[in-house]
Amino acid sequence: PDFYGRNVNAWIDCMSYLDDSEGGMTSLRIEPGGVLTLRLDGVSDFASRCPDLYSALIECAAFVNWRRSDAGGGAILALAYFKHPE
Repeated sequence: PDFYGRNVNAWIDCMSYLDDSEGGMTSLRIEPGGVLTLRLDGVSDFASRCPDLYSALIECAAFVNWRRSDAGGGAILALAYFKHPE
């Protein structure tokens, strides 16, 4: 949205409302009860080149799911790891 803060907290907020068609937090929508899978290609390279970003992505996705579970909802994000062939 126009008010997106371009920081970790803003990302968490937007990802937390992927199934809220009225919320206006993101143009990407999933059905209530659905899960969005973020496919991480070349994850080994990403983790070694950008360990802080890699850790932050995992922690933020986990926080989104925890926040929703704590509020009585279900997990909404899944991470899929793909390593490029050698």
